[in-house]
Amino acid sequence: MLVVGAGILGLATAYNILRINPKTSVLIVDKTGDVGQGATAKSAAGFRAELFTSPTNQMLSNTSVNFYLHAQKEEGYDLGIELVGYLILRSRDQFEEIADIANLLEKKGALKIYRKEELKNLLKMNYEFDGDEEAELLGVKNIDYGLFGIKCGYIDADKLAYYYRDKIKEMEGNFQFNTKVEKIIVEPEVKLGIPREPRAWQKVRFTGIETNKGFIKAKNLVIAAGGWTNQLLDSIGIDCISKPKKRQIFTFRPKTEEQKALLNTKGFSEEGILPFTFLPTGHYIRADKRDGTFWFSYSDEMRPFSTDDKPEEKYYYDNIYPIIVKYFPQLEGARIDNMWAGLYMINSVDHNPVVFKRSNMVVATGASGSGILKGDAIGRIAAALVYNEPYANLFEGEEISSSKLEVIGRSLEVEKFVF
Repeated sequence: MLVVGAGILGLATAYNILRINPKTSVLIVDKTGDVGQGATAKSAAGFRAELFTSPTNQMLSNTSVNFYLHAQKEEGYDLGIELVGYLILRSRDQFEEIADIANLLEKKGALKIYRKEELKNLLKMNYEFDGDEEAELLGVKNIDYGLFGIKCGYIDADKLAYYYRDKIKEMEGNFQFNTKVEKIIVEPEVKLGIPREPRAWQKVRFTGIETNKGFIKAKNLVIAAGGWTNQLLDSIGIDCISKPKKRQIFTFRPKTEEQKALLNTKGFSEEGILPFTFLPTGHYIRADKRDGTFWFSYSDEMRPFSTDDKPEEKYYYDNIYPIIVKYFPQLEGARIDNMWAGLYMINSVDHNPVVFKRSNMVVATGASGSGILKGDAIGRIAAALVYNEPYANLFEGEEISSSKLEVIGRSLEVEKFVF
């Protein structure tokens, strides 16, 4: 078994392949020098459980988060999980669009709804912008509600990758790093020894990969190459309905007492730190408890699909800073200390992961924005496909059809709680 990609999807798939059958020989290759050094390491690594309306999203996220919590609490493996909660700030109009859903989720115990006056007692920021022409120009909206997701927070992406790496090694799985995959090898199932095989009428198998270090043959393949997956598949005419876009994160270490007080906002969770906060404009702020920094980001839709992953300092000052300081004036003068960019592999059809099998090759992709959040479940589905199992057993015994995330005939429920 050959797995291309040592990010969260490749690692979770390899782990579950071996968990199902420890006798399987597994090799994971990656172009970087270690596990989880691509988009996994460059993500915000946030997770939210129980904050979905789609049954599929609920199942994928809840079982994955529960598995990570199990690994940290029961197995004693520090994954850097911080249950700081999600704070989704909404204007009145935005809240009214999802009021029924929010009220239902509150009844289920998944979130708590805060009104403006309650928020003002907990969080020091600007809530009203009526008459502010600059705010109107920037698209800054009033804040009237806060939806606090309880079983939410972030995880240390590196530690999660190392967890899977260690488990894979315990089951005698192998890794080959600094290996760039250039091509998937396609051959006929039955070789006839004629020129120009495979012919269009022959059934094919994917018998290995061509890399910068030579050829690697395998009986079965898993392609989980993140932002490069579509390039590998495009060259052999397979559509994964996903393409990469650059997403950037900028960090700032608080300097003033007001900035430090914002970082250490209390009253929302036991962690005593600002929740993972989503503004009405789509910007988000992550307060990193261990590092003592703010993380800022914003996903711009009008950006070309590409594998460019170089951060742009000007992007922060043009598109993030002006909005952030409107809401949080105490961040005035926040000059970034660090920045990085990664590739989001985006499925624009329904923004859900894509997992399918063609001949002896399984593909796992399209999960950016929820790769870590749903990673364990995706790995279990991909592993089930490797073994031709019609259903995948998710953590704690839940079952899901192995074809649920297939491209052909795809028909997933519409997610109604989007922010």
